[in-house]
Amino acid sequence: MTQSPDQIMSRLGYLGLVPFVLTIICIWADKTLFGLEAEKVFVAYSAVILSFLSGVLWGNAIDHIKHSLSRNALILSNLFALIAWGVLLHSPESHLWSVSVLLFGFIAIWFAEKKVREVEHENRPAGYQPLRNRLTAAVSLFHVAVILS
Repeated sequence: MTQSPDQIMSRLGYLGLVPFVLTIICIWADKTLFGLEAEKVFVAYSAVILSFLSGVLWGNAIDHIKHSLSRNALILSNLFALIAWGVLLHSPESHLWSVSVLLFGFIAIWFAEKKVREVEHENRPAGYQPLRNRLTAAVSLFHVAVILS
């Protein structure tokens, strides 16, 4: 069975939610993962995914390099990667600060990428933006769940 790139994109996107869900379950059950506090694993995974999305924003920016918004997107992509790195280095006792900063990063990078795609009238692949909307909403809810736990 051959899968289209759209199908692979969608499946990988949803599979990327699994570590968030597993770490939340461990947080609620007061269990560790890999010998670490589940909150620390959640923060680390979240920072990695935010860095990944920074790369996606970078790619969108260079795809639309002729537009003035591209310059801002390039700068923001680096800023979000640095924020994710800073969160990893900070490692506070309370993870509330880290999870809150990462939540802000996910929402901000979603907004920045959406703006670049809107300005450039980018609608391909057709299912990308709806997928990003759903994934960002889910990840945001997961972060709120950790903040409230």
